[in-house]
Amino acid sequence: MNMRRTATILLLLPFLAQCSGGGLPSLFGGGGGPTLFGGGGGAPAHRVSTSTGDAKSAAALISQYRKANGLSPVVADGTLNRAAELQARAVAQAGSLSHGQFASRMSSFGIGGYSAENLEAGSKTVAAAIARWKASAGHNRNLLMPEARRVGVAYAKSPGAGYEHYWALVLASEQER
Repeated sequence: MNMRRTATILLLLPFLAQCSGGGLPSLFGGGGGPTLFGGGGGAPAHRVSTSTGDAKSAAALISQYRKANGLSPVVADGTLNRAAELQARAVAQAGSLSHGQFASRMSSFGIGGYSAENLEAGSKTVAAAIARWKASAGHNRNLLMPEARRVGVAYAKSPGAGYEHYWALVLASEQER
């Protein structure tokens, strides 16, 4: 039986949310956490657009950073992109950052083993989002998670609502066989 435990660490930094899992004790029972930072309201579903088009460039930027820190590179993964896209859309519609039921969401996509998620709101580019994650201790810990081999990245835009620009990054270990 494969059981995943998830820890959500609440950071007191604006516009950032971070969640990590894989062998850590759960702080909130189901792996979710409370809504972290309000963004002035979200957007209705029909106004939110999403994209995973930056996943390969994100994987390259994260790989370069990981290699500089003595870790293995990561590759963009379609399943992780879909998981990230679902969460990017959810936070854009809510207008606030929350990991929701992270462990359940990972399980629904068949993502086992170690996994982590970083969320960010306000940055217009993937490079800016990654730079903010590097500058935050908890997010940086996820970027440098030794077990990470795959990433998924998604962007959601909600014109005129909330922070307007939302990013979700999911990192995971090798796919279980």
